[in-house]
Amino acid sequence: MKLKWKIIVLINIIFIFFVSFKILQPENEDEDVWGDNPLPTSASRESRQLVKILQEKYMLKSEYCQSDDDPWKIAADWVKRREIIPENAPKLGCVLHSLKSGKILSADVGYKGTQLKLTLQLEGGQRVIFKPKWFERDFVQETIISGGDRHNGEIATFHLGRLLEFRRTPIAVGRKINLKTEIIPVATERLLKTFFTKGRNQCFYGKCLYCKDESTGVCAEGDILEGVIILWLPNTYPLKVYPSPWLRSYKAGVTKRWESNKDFCKDVIMRQPYDSGPILMDLIDATIVDYLIGNADRHHYETLGTKSDSMVLILDNGKSFGNPDYDEYTILAPLYQCCKIRESTWQTLLMLRNTVLSKTLQTLLSQDSIEPVLHDKYYAALDRRLERILLEVNECIVSKGLHQVITDTSTHS
Repeated sequence: MKLKWKIIVLINIIFIFFVSFKILQPENEDEDVWGDNPLPTSASRESRQLVKILQEKYMLKSEYCQSDDDPWKIAADWVKRREIIPENAPKLGCVLHSLKSGKILSADVGYKGTQLKLTLQLEGGQRVIFKPKWFERDFVQETIISGGDRHNGEIATFHLGRLLEFRRTPIAVGRKINLKTEIIPVATERLLKTFFTKGRNQCFYGKCLYCKDESTGVCAEGDILEGVIILWLPNTYPLKVYPSPWLRSYKAGVTKRWESNKDFCKDVIMRQPYDSGPILMDLIDATIVDYLIGNADRHHYETLGTKSDSMVLILDNGKSFGNPDYDEYTILAPLYQCCKIRESTWQTLLMLRNTVLSKTLQTLLSQDSIEPVLHDKYYAALDRRLERILLEVNECIVSKGLHQVITDTSTHS
């Protein structure tokens, strides 16, 4: 509680400095209030202090488990209908360490989908997903939806979700796996059939929609393949899948109704499950994450459970961090068409301005075993995209009024 009050006090101090600075500086009618103007020195000092507080809150205290710790039970007990991980999770380091170092007991092809992945079972019976590395950190994708999944994007999005106080993204950690000693000896026959060698490198192509033959395979560097381990959610809450109202056509020259109808959200909120409950606001939260990470591929979404207050999970974040210099504005359509945002989300975004987001996230990601998780350019992109989100919220407030835009923490009503 003391830490929370410290953060609230710092936010207010920074806000006061910012407002004072804007009032005292000469007027400029063309100036963007939400632009990238520097804060006064005192406010910058407060921002640096805020970074330190957030780092203290979110950095791993220890990565080792105690003798009586069961990391899989710890992680399973964390999962509730509205969160995957609690705000205070001192045992997170234990869980992440177990994911990146636990013995692999079995390996099989991925569960389903378009992208190559493995389903692994770790010692203790925990099921996990392994997504392999396809690209170097500085590789730039041709389009917003092209290319294989970026394994590092899953790691960055998990920690970004923690900073945003969403906590709806599955636990993810980087891991380097020896295919020869850790996978091949415990692989199923159908997975083994897809293994091949290219030069001195071990490779495989697995099974998925786009996994056809050796031409679609992934190769290790020698025997070592970098990737991300994603913790499988417990079966306590069954997943329910919905098509996104803002689904893209994925066909050249074909547009969806939301792309041409600025009042599209009025139709969305008239039908279930968006007419009541938290799902619409959860989707807007997910939209904010997607814009920050550059993910334009959330064609479906899953809720954890089938209750009216079940949360929208922020799953499958591999189509992220593909181009640091391009911001796909239409990802924000649910936000700027509905003109709604949770008060808690808005306050968190304001807190993370002025490089607080990038500097804190960069420190958190430095603790991962495959760091650097992101190329440096993406940290500047995160701060830039955050400003655009706040600009959209500001424009909604100007046109509709504060109380119509900023909602409570549960529903859109």
